[in-house]
This record gives sequence, structure tokens and C-alpha cells, in this order.
Amino acid sequence: MKIGNKFLHQIFSLDSLSTRGFLLVNLTLIIAWVVIRLYLKKPNNLLKVLLALDASFVAYYLSVFAMYIVSMPYSEAINLEGSERYLSSMVILNMLLATMALVVAMDRAMYEPDISKRGIRSFKNIITKNTYQLSALVLALFSTILMFSEINGIKYRSTIGKEELPVELNHIAKQDMKYNHTKVLVVDPHTADVNDYYAGYVGKYYFFSDKVDGRENFMLSNSDFKKVVQRYQYVALPEWHRTFTTMLRKTYHEDYKAGLYKVTPKGLQKLIKLKIKKTWYVAIITTLGSLLKLLCTKFF
Repeated sequence: MKIGNKFLHQIFSLDSLSTRGFLLVNLTLIIAWVVIRLYLKKPNNLLKVLLALDASFVAYYLSVFAMYIVSMPYSEAINLEGSERYLSSMVILNMLLATMALVVAMDRAMYEPDISKRGIRSFKNIITKNTYQLSALVLALFSTILMFSEINGIKYRSTIGKEELPVELNHIAKQDMKYNHTKVLVVDPHTADVNDYYAGYVGKYYFFSDKVDGRENFMLSNSDFKKVVQRYQYVALPEWHRTFTTMLRKTYHEDYKAGLYKVTPKGLQKLIKLKIKKTWYVAIITTLGSLLKLLCTKFF
């Protein structure tokens, strides 16, 4: 109930950016419908589009609220962490859809329906025709520039994203979807990621455990280093760490590379992937999927 009250207060507050975007979409389509329908005397379907967009808003808002009360930790859900980012994504999508519908409605309201009357001067005058053509050309150029800029930005983020911690963890371990209390040590060579709790935060969500810690400093004696490692059940080493690997060599007399390791009294045992306990219904679904794939391959 507390999360619900905060959620309702946010979406009905004009201080919320997503709420202002929601009102912008509604007011724009309503004003456009009034101008085209009552002033230009042309039929349009902008009200139907508006109803469909509002229905999608409601459905999406409900799904976001369900995510907060079902899958988010209470400490984050009660503060509605990231809610504006989640809600604004739907606002941006519906702004795009509303703009597309508005452009179509404007085009249908302004073109000459009688083909015999169409010509180079079908517009009100030559000035309006030139304005329309130049505006379309300028907008097309700007749209192309923005599109290439966005594509280049995505490519750049994809390139540098290969070295991000969530991607590196995916290379060494399976993501766990069932809440557990497995003790995992995430060894991160980046001091800033550990100091601002980013490494631990990512590890807790990736392994879905409340017993995950991120650590960078391993300047310890051999006995203290052993005690630290033996506190955990698994050690995740997403990338080479100079101090950690040196201490492992001195303590357990073995060379270790990036990977996921199970902690044993004698040292670390490398695993291919962290085993996840499957429930009976997951096993049934997996078996049915395999049979369906076999049948499709055989007959189609």
C-alpha cells in the first residue's frame, strides 16, 4: 500500500516529467482533432488513436507497478528507484506514435481529393507550396543526421560495453533467476566500481543473492587472504586482477585466470557455469521445447 500510494502520487503530480509528457500527448491530439474536425471540416481518427495510446499508458503503468511490488527489493521499491526512467520510455514511444498519427491526419485534411483539380498550384498559393517543400526537405535532412548520430552512438556504446561488468559476468556464469543466499565474492580490479558499490550491486542482481560482495583491495597477508576467500562459496573473477591472482598463486600455488570458481578448503575449483536448481515445471517446459524443435526440424 505504501508503494502504491507513492506511485499514485508521482503519476498524478505535475512535477513528474513523464506526467507532463502524458498531458502533452493528450492535449496535442485533442487540439489537433478540434482544428481538423471543427475548423477544417474534415473527418479524422485522432480521438481513437488517443484512446488507444491512453489504454497503453494505463497497461504499461500497471506493469511497472507490478514490477515494483513483485521483483524489486523493498528498499528500492519504496523509493520508486528509476521510475521516471521506466515511465518516460513509454511516453517517448507514444509521442512517436501520436506524431505519426497526427502527420497522417494533417496530410489527409490538406490534400486535394479531386484528382482533376490537382496540379503544381494545388496549394493555396506558391508561398505555402514552397514553405511545405522546404520544411519537408529540412526536416528530412535533420532526421537523417540525427538517425546517423544515434546509430553511431549505439555502436560506440556496444563497443565499450563489452568491457562492462554485467557483460563480463555473463561470459563466466549463468544469471540466476531464483532468489537465494549464495555467498559470492566478485573480484573487480576497478576501484571506483567497488567504492561506489556498483560491483556489489550488479553482483546481487546477477546472482540474485543478498550475500554478494564486490572487492578490489587484496593487500593482505597469506592467512588473512585465506580467511577472506573461505568466507564465500564462490569467487567470480570477471577479468584478470593483478593483486588477487598473485595472492592466489602465493596461497594456493596455482595460476588462475578469469572465470567462476567454487571455494574449497584446498583452493579454488573452476566451474564452467554456476549450477542453478531447476524446478519440475522448468524441466517439463525445457523437454517440451526440445521435442517441438525436433518435430519442426523433421517435418518442416
